[in-house]
Amino acid sequence: MQRTLEATRNGPRSAISLRPTPRCEPPFDDELEPTVWATAQQLALDWPSQRATPDAAREPAIPPQHSPIAGASAEAKLAVRRFVATCVEVLNGHRPAAHLRRLSSPMDAQSVVAQGMAAAHRVADFRRARGRRPTRRVSPVAVIHVRLCEPRPGAVEAAVALVTGERTWALALRLELHQDSWRATTLRLI
Repeated sequence: MQRTLEATRNGPRSAISLRPTPRCEPPFDDELEPTVWATAQQLALDWPSQRATPDAAREPAIPPQHSPIAGASAEAKLAVRRFVATCVEVLNGHRPAAHLRRLSSPMDAQSVVAQGMAAAHRVADFRRARGRRPTRRVSPVAVIHVRLCEPRPGAVEAAVALVTGERTWALALRLELHQDSWRATTLRLI
């Protein structure tokens, strides 16, 4: 490539250099010849075989079973946090309950949205009943505590403690992993 410099009053400046375009496009990956990594001089790897002990040969192998444990995987925690944040926005009236539909499994979306709508109405009724008494301001619904349990891989259950004013609520929910995304199957405000 050839570069040229122009002398200007402000000092030397590189000029734009043009390159010719290729006559055809490069071949696609499926048009290329497959490359073979193995050569004739390559030796085969002999992995050591696992020797069975006499005790292990007598006892049948029992697959490990997943027991329900408190806590959950990082992906499940993030999914619960996002779903609870959306539920709190619904309960505070900042978001319609229909927004829970996209976070729900298709089979359970109607019941999850209905429960979200009923919960929002219950919180609104509570606030209206409190509004008759002299108060300064309506306090928003806030999360106090979240407990998670993963009863099986791909499912997480959560119990969420919520507070608004002097009233404490409990929110129970279940999320299941469907096609790489966490979807709500159950939602209850107690």
